Amino acid sequence: MTQQEDIYGIQRACYTKSSKAGEQFIKEHGISFIISGEMEAYDGNTKYVYRKGDVILYRKNALIRFVKYPYKEEGFKAVSVILDENLLKKFADENHFIADKNIKESLFKLKKDAMIADYFQGLEHWFGKNITEEFAIVKKLEMIHLLLLQDNSLRDVLFHFGIPGKINLEAFMNTHFRFNVPLSQFAFLTGRSLATFKRDFEKIFQTSPNKWLQQKRLDEAYFLLENKKMKSKEVYLEVGFETLSHFSYAFKNRFGVSPSTL
Repeated sequence: MTQQEDIYGIQRACYTKSSKAGEQFIKEHGISFIISGEMEAYDGNTKYVYRKGDVILYRKNALIRFVKYPYKEEGFKAVSVILDENLLKKFADENHFIADKNIKESLFKLKKDAMIADYFQGLEHWFGKNITEEFAIVKKLEMIHLLLLQDNSLRDVLFHFGIPGKINLEAFMNTHFRFNVPLSQFAFLTGRSLATFKRDFEKIFQTSPNKWLQQKRLDEAYFLLENKKMKSKEVYLEVGFETLSHFSYAFKNRFGVSPSTL
């Protein structure tokens, strides 16, 4: 069973079976409290595992893959608060906050904090109630205050409003090719227009982005099947294919064998 609820950016998710989140491009800052179960997060470099009672802050303009797992007899359950940029900009202007550093990390596991834990547990009573948007904004502002009270350096995460600058395209793509997102998002995250991204890409890799991505994903899939003994149904999502049938067809077309035979 899957249940997802959203009250003006205050969300509750419940899963009785493992679930891979569909959206991998994080559009706004958010913070999640895991009530039960476990969550795995992958940022292109590292896999992190979060468990019951953990609080995770995730940064906007990042590629992150989340997988939620039930644990023992408990389903996965979490409450999240989305901190949209307009709200954060208004808060920063009113309190004269500016970001001093450009933080590169995408995921932050917060220290155990009784006030933050109590805050999230209180939000559980909201769902199913007739809550106004104004009240939701008040609760989001409370969350911002709690975050800064625990760690004032988080202002460099919350109040950095610049767009991604131009970065090393080759390094970024070799790290993030597993993410199944549109080319326009790869372009944005590397600080380029789509046209410039395609032009720079072909200069570096001597082929088009779509061709390179498929070849790179298939090579990675072959490695996982042959050396890690993973199954096709696990691998196709891991390397960025949308469907098992498309993956199987492309794999056989490239290597001459079905992925299930490895």
